[in-house]
Amino acid sequence: MVLLKCTSEIRKALKLSDQNLAKKTAENSSFNNWYVHRFRVGRTTFFLFMNELTLLSFVFYKGKKPVTAQVMPAMLMNGLGHLLNIKGVNEQTIHKVLDQFDGGLYGKTDSRRILGYMNEIVHTYRYFIEWEGGLASCNLTQIIIRVNDHIQKILDYQSPWEVTAALLTTPDKRLS
Repeated sequence: MVLLKCTSEIRKALKLSDQNLAKKTAENSSFNNWYVHRFRVGRTTFFLFMNELTLLSFVFYKGKKPVTAQVMPAMLMNGLGHLLNIKGVNEQTIHKVLDQFDGGLYGKTDSRRILGYMNEIVHTYRYFIEWEGGLASCNLTQIIIRVNDHIQKILDYQSPWEVTAALLTTPDKRLS
């Protein structure tokens, strides 16, 4: 089960009431805890997914179909599977990770530190997308890889990808 910790903007967009949210969430306890936010670049709305434990992140842009609470876990699975595949993770490990995401619970964001970092990441994605000429001409996959390969002080000077790779290669209860 995946826990999607949504900003108030996302909760409002998905029409999630406080009664439908998970009551108590454990901070940094599992690879299954993800923060979700949205931002705009020009006229395009992007959804940012960021893992609470490793800070691994990726973005999707909103197409013509509406984004609903039922679709959000599938968006996470597709994006994470694609990113792990691009980074060369073997199929067996990818399936092991994604098999845990059979459904999604929603909760409120509960870490100011993680929210602050997420806002920095939004600015980074926005900068690279605009710098490469907007959605029509940017290489979004390369931008996602660049962001995740960048060393972060919050991760003791490791990159989100390094922390994720270590978690994936080390049998650890936090992955399951």
